[in-house]
Amino acid sequence: MMDKRAKAQRAEALLNDDVLQEAFNGVLFYHTGVFTRVTATEAEVLEARRMVLALNEVKSQLRRYVSTGEILAKKDQDREHD
Repeated sequence: MMDKRAKAQRAEALLNDDVLQEAFNGVLFYHTGVFTRVTATEAEVLEARRMVLALNEVKSQLRRYVSTGEILAKKDQDREHD
């Protein structure tokens, strides 16, 4: 299992990765487009909603990893000044 600090650094790198962000945006664009497509079935809209929620959850989890790393770094910094 990866150390929390290493995980935070990797998560931050992923959030700053242009290719990954482009992929996220492409997926988001595709699925949000289903919401406005008049020919979309109820099942398609529901699936698109699930995909958008899942994508948002992945992004949120990455941000939580980064936040955990920031908290740990602050604690380390505070210990150095004690």
